[in-house]
Amino acid sequence: MSDLPTIRQAVRGSAYEEAIAERLGMNPTDLRALEQVLAEPGLSPGRLAELSVLTTGAITGVLDRLEAAGYVQRLPDPSDRRRIAVLPLGPAAQVREMVERLDSTIGGLLAERSPAERQAILEFLAAMAEAVTDDTVKLRASTRGGFVGSTYIAPASDAARARLLYSTGAPRLAMNIAPLGPRASARVIAETSASRLRFTGATTGDDLIRATFDGPRPEARSAAGVVTMRFKRSIAGAFSTRRAEVALRAGVPWSIELDGGITDLTGSLAGVTVERLEVGGGANHVDLELGAPVGTTLVRLNGVASSARFRRPAGVPVALRVDGGIAHLRLDGQRIEQVAGERRFASPGFAGSADRYEIEILGGASDVRIAADQAGR
Repeated sequence: MSDLPTIRQAVRGSAYEEAIAERLGMNPTDLRALEQVLAEPGLSPGRLAELSVLTTGAITGVLDRLEAAGYVQRLPDPSDRRRIAVLPLGPAAQVREMVERLDSTIGGLLAERSPAERQAILEFLAAMAEAVTDDTVKLRASTRGGFVGSTYIAPASDAARARLLYSTGAPRLAMNIAPLGPRASARVIAETSASRLRFTGATTGDDLIRATFDGPRPEARSAAGVVTMRFKRSIAGAFSTRRAEVALRAGVPWSIELDGGITDLTGSLAGVTVERLEVGGGANHVDLELGAPVGTTLVRLNGVASSARFRRPAGVPVALRVDGGIAHLRLDGQRIEQVAGERRFASPGFAGSADRYEIEILGGASDVRIAADQAGR
């Protein structure tokens, strides 16, 4: 009966799984993974991790144990030598034999029901299983971090500091054009795919970070206050737009590192304590509202920027270091054209202030605006 696997998964409890696992000398997590391999021979470790709702690191440990016990083997996929296929071995048939006994019992019970009743039972149990799976994903994400739909959630940690490592993986080409002065030039940045990141201020709950993605999802993990989000460089994703909205936990000093270049970096960091924000690989457009600094907060753009706008709270002093030139600069009330080479500017009171911003633009920019409060919009 084709309905049996769905019904079996819905009705059997943890005690049943523990009994089979104990009989075979393994733990229930390994048992469930082995059943997935039996149901889909040749699946990849990544696919198995997805089906098992485990991390790739955890599934590697599961496969190591199953392989050592002689239940599975990992071989290069004949159709793609770069891919690993997980295949069941003879001893795994014990699991199928035990499950078939339960299937026989369930099949007998279903045979006593009408087709309409069987369909209703199947739909109810399938919906129930989906609800349990969804809640399991949410609980695991709130405990150790993970995706819930298109949103990555990492729980608050006891770390005194937090760090976000965000790699766009976006293919970019940069070409030099006419010089602006003795040491200043501009560049045109061409991208085959757009990378857009918008900060949305502080998280509203107890999450360390909450990031929602539209388009490809990155590989993401969180440990000891360090959150890593990395998009893979691939031919398949070369023309896909990467969009993300990220909220960060308030009350924890953050170090934010963006690597690989970005098309648009926008939004607000108000309410978030930022110790350092560094953008590597260049940016087309930056438009950020900065929060109140604690100590000297460094904001650094490495690489060429088309336009960069920063707004900070009123009364907060700022210094700007330029290396590479800026075509048009507005720093509070000052308007400066053709800033060439290495220069430094500072607002009044910067030297004597404990809480301040140090902004560095290294590589050149077309248009830069830095203003207090909302004046730079």
